[in-house]
Order: sequence, then C-alpha cells, then structure tokens
Amino acid sequence: MIRRLSAFLAPLLVALAVYTTTPLAFAAVNAPDSTFSRISVDKTSVKADGIDNARLSLTLRDSNLLPLDGAEVTLISSRGAMDEMIAEQGTTNSLGQARFLLRSLKDGTSTYTARVGDYILNRSVTVTFRDGLAISLQVGDLIKIPDDGDALNLNDTAVYYYAVNGKRYVFPNEKVFFSWYPDFSRVKIIPNDQMSLIPIGANITYRPGSRMVKFQTDPKTYVVTKGGTLRWAKTEGVARGLFGESWNQYIDDISEGFYVNYRIGTPLDSALDAPLDLIRSSVQSIDQDRGLVDNRFP
Repeated sequence: MIRRLSAFLAPLLVALAVYTTTPLAFAAVNAPDSTFSRISVDKTSVKADGIDNARLSLTLRDSNLLPLDGAEVTLISSRGAMDEMIAEQGTTNSLGQARFLLRSLKDGTSTYTARVGDYILNRSVTVTFRDGLAISLQVGDLIKIPDDGDALNLNDTAVYYYAVNGKRYVFPNEKVFFSWYPDFSRVKIIPNDQMSLIPIGANITYRPGSRMVKFQTDPKTYVVTKGGTLRWAKTEGVARGLFGESWNQYIDDISEGFYVNYRIGTPLDSALDAPLDLIRSSVQSIDQDRGLVDNRFP
C-alpha cells in the first residue's frame, strides 16, 4: 500500500517543484529594458567652456519593471573624447539610478546613451555646446601666442598641440618637439585671449621609438615606448640591436623634473622584446600616444 502511494505522489511532487521554481528562473534579469528605463538631462544647452555642465540622469529597469541595483554604467557620446563625462554615480543605486556631469570645450551637439555590460540602451538624449573658441582649430593643430619682442619673456616661445579633447599639450623643449615634427612650419599663431580659453592638458613625451633617454641621477638608459612608458635597455647589445652601431647618438639626457611625465615599464633583455618598427608604428599621433583616440593620424 505504501509503495503504491509513493508511486502515485512522485509525479505530483515533480510537477509541483517545476511549477514553483520556473517563475523564479524567469525573474532573474540582469540587462536593462529600454522600454522601462529612462534617460534625461537637466538642460540641453551648455556653454563650451569646460566649466558649465549638464547633469544626465538614468533610471534602469529590467523587463520585470525591477530596478537594476549595482549595475556599472558606461556613458557613450557621439563625439567621443570631445566631451568630458564625469560619473557622479556610475554604479546604479537600489532604485536603479545613476548620474553623470557633461561638459565640453568644443562647439557642437552630442548624443548620449548608456551601456551596461554588452547591452546598449535604446534611448538617448542630446546636448548642444555653444560659445566656445572664436577661432577655428582642428585636432592636431600646433599653436602658440604671438612673440611680444621681450627676450626675457619665454612664455611666447611655448608650442602646444591642440588635442581631440579640446586641451593644449605642451612640448617641454625642442628635442621632444623634433621627435614628432621635422620643423615649425605647421605652427599657428593665435591671440592671447583665445589661448587662455584652452586649458593645459599635460607635457608631451618623446615620440615612441624615436630616442632613448637618461635621467641625470639614473645610470640606466631607457627606450621610450607608447604612452611615455620607459623600458630599460639592460645591455649595450640591446641598445645596439634597436638603434644600430651609432646607438649612443640616440640618447638624450633629460631633467629629473620631467620624470613625472613618464612611467617605468618592463626592462628589455633583448632587442627582440620590442622591435623598433613595432614601437614606432604603435603610435601615429599625440592623441593616440596619450590614449585619447584609438588611431588618429597627424
């Protein structure tokens, strides 16, 4: 009798287990649903001065209308690095909310959307940036202010690279400049008042693969690679393998004050560790060297 009852109840218990667990499986949704999610900005017109900003707000919900808590949000701009997107709250809270500040130094209209993992939200907002520079500059322009005729004033000798993010990056000396350009023929003179509107980004480092460098109190000789990364050439043979028999003519001594512009990478035990043609071809512009773009030719 007990055996017959067990045989009768077994299918019912299996069915009950499926009935109670199946809805829970469907409830586990980790991606935002564009239908139920929202994106907005507090203003659609912003002055392109790098200070004025718009606040973008997101509320992410899944297909069950539940808020996405703890989701890492990446904001996407149609103009890429031209815009600065600052995460006030880049990870959603218990209500599924995230917030970003938007600002730029470049005139134009940007469209913004959000990405969570591999999912891109099918909603967007636009912001127009206005009243930026009164002069027209292109990414990659070399700029300086007019010579004031005062030999004691060196401010008017500085040359800058105008980058994709609207900032100016300074060449610390002629040696660094000539590692990127053959002469000063491309340099544009712009008014002082316009130059003052362009914020300084950072110092430019040597073009990768162009030179080796030494610091005054460091006996090591370094090969400059992408992003200002210095790799110690551990032996004379490594330096000769990279730069040939005249390798010692490719060394520049630089001040300790510029040490902070660089970072130290892994040493080179052999010239085959980093072939010079690969080092040189890894970067085609200062924007690319600084990681502002993936690939932009000067």
